[in-house]
Amino acid sequence: MNRLTQSIITVLLGGLLLAITVSGRFTAYVKPGFAPLLIIGGSALVAVGLISLVLAVRADLRAERSQRVGAEHGHDDGAPDHAAPDHVAPDDAAQGVGPDAHGHDHDSSRAPWLIVVPVLVLLLVAPPALGADSITRTAQSQAVAGYSLVGGGQETGSVADRQNLGGAAARAAGGDTPTGEGAASTFPPLPDGSDPPLTMRDTVLRALYDPGHSLADHPVTVTGFVAPAGDGFDGGWSIARMVISCCAADATPVQLHVDGDAPLPSDTWVEAVITAVPGTGNADNFYVPTVQVHALRTVAQPADPYEH
Repeated sequence: MNRLTQSIITVLLGGLLLAITVSGRFTAYVKPGFAPLLIIGGSALVAVGLISLVLAVRADLRAERSQRVGAEHGHDDGAPDHAAPDHVAPDDAAQGVGPDAHGHDHDSSRAPWLIVVPVLVLLLVAPPALGADSITRTAQSQAVAGYSLVGGGQETGSVADRQNLGGAAARAAGGDTPTGEGAASTFPPLPDGSDPPLTMRDTVLRALYDPGHSLADHPVTVTGFVAPAGDGFDGGWSIARMVISCCAADATPVQLHVDGDAPLPSDTWVEAVITAVPGTGNADNFYVPTVQVHALRTVAQPADPYEH
């Protein structure tokens, strides 16, 4: 790969980063908080690529001028010299490396340009967000592991330390539901208004850990997509959402189980008004609580399909 090719590809990669960041499509890959870093990185790649491109073009122009001067002054009789250039070793000339007897350069390959293909694909085709098939593959992972519970405004410990949403706390309490010592004692008040919106992650945490069972008689609105029920259930379906800690590669699902037949196909995005059924999330169903759906409507996929 010569310098000119390297420079063009560097500019394309930087331009790709800027394009998907400015358009907002970068949230299909990483958290929204990475936007400034992506803009800085993309701008740096474009700047470095353009500077390198200018230097490569100037170097090529100087080389061409040197070749013309050499061609004009290198032969006494005016006849062209068809011998291999002095700077090419005999073995290289025999293998077609470097300029041949007719001045053609065979040491460059078109293969590096293949990197442009994925760049164009990412630029022109937006990948779909992870959906119901990911829920099926990771049904045994109720993905609020790694988040801290909040009790009285203070973090009371990492859920990850209790194995799958409070498994150790449940064992300490001698029961299935993780409401024993170490579980959150209180949660902030629910937002004001009728059926206030709540994130899927917060809904799962409240359904599992809130000893006051605030979601049992106070409907909230959640947004997610329709998915299979997963392991631990004989039937029903799920309202689910993918949560990412850093990027889509570490995305894991959060689920709410609903009894009955799914009213819509998998991967349909819905907005649901729900209340939680106390005591339904346990080790046997991997701490996926069951909810009752009081209202359901289809919605478009959010601009950012992930929770963070």
